[in-house]
Amino acid sequence: MKIICKILIILIKPFPVFSVKGLRQFRNFLYRTLYDSKGMNVADRVTISTAHYNPKSYFRSYGQVNIGSDVYIDFSGGVEIYERTAISESVKIFTHNHTIHDESKDWMSNPVKFKPLRIERYVWIGANALIMPSVEIIGEGAIIAAGAVLTKDAEPYGIYGGNPAKKIAERRLNENN
Repeated sequence: MKIICKILIILIKPFPVFSVKGLRQFRNFLYRTLYDSKGMNVADRVTISTAHYNPKSYFRSYGQVNIGSDVYIDFSGGVEIYERTAISESVKIFTHNHTIHDESKDWMSNPVKFKPLRIERYVWIGANALIMPSVEIIGEGAIIAAGAVLTKDAEPYGIYGGNPAKKIAERRLNENN
């Protein structure tokens, strides 16, 4: 069944007709089945794949996770996304990199390093943000601003923006919610 879902996702991804309500639900069904993610909602032209072969790669999504259009998620190093997370349009997430020190000057012949990423619950990643392979944890409730380039772990409830992203504020929350 998963092979059929993967083939159908590849076939339907380029066509905007799947934005129509009934067909959007079908697209979500395919992604949920392929990745065993009951609450995942996926918009148009989303790519969730491995950029490099790694037998230890994995993609896991728990609870309600919303992924906006044109998002690219590389799970070569492994990705876990927890409930109530929003990944806005055109976000790029990378979990691999090529070594650059003490190796060949030809980057293509250098080994690939993989690093897993955990995105904890209540995270919001703004449009066009880049999550680089040096990031291992985006803490609970963190916000990554639109256009930010996150190169280090994000603390829980921190707000990060800029290139490279820096902590610019802390979320104030109403404890009654």
